[in-house]
Amino acid sequence: MLVTVLVVAGIALLVGLFFVFRGGSEGESGTSSRLDVTVQNGEPAGGIQHLTVDKGDHVVIRVNSDVADEVHVHGYDLIKDVAPGQSAEIAFEATITGRFEIELEDAGTPIGELEVR
Repeated sequence: MLVTVLVVAGIALLVGLFFVFRGGSEGESGTSSRLDVTVQNGEPAGGIQHLTVDKGDHVVIRVNSDVADEVHVHGYDLIKDVAPGQSAEIAFEATITGRFEIELEDAGTPIGELEVR
C-alpha cells in the first residue's frame, strides 16, 4: 500500500514539474494584448495610443483609418497597408524589449507607442 502511494505521489510530482519547467511551444506566449487605433482626418483619435506588454506576449495592433497609408511598427520593422474604411491588423510576438513607435509611414504621423518589458 505504501509503495502504491509513493508511486502515485512520484508521478504527480513529475507531472507537476513538467508543467512548471516546460518551455512554451512555438507560437505560444504568456498573454495576448491588443492595441486598437482609430485614425480620423489622418490623426489618431484621442491622441497617440500606448500599449505596454511583457517580452514573449502576443501582440495584435489593429488600425482603422479614414486615409490610405502604411502602418509601421518601428524596431520590429512590420508594415501593413491600411485603406479608408478598412482595418490593418499586425500580429506578432514581442521578442525585442524597448519602446517602439507605431506610425502612419507615408504621412510620418505617430499613432501609437509599444513598450515591451
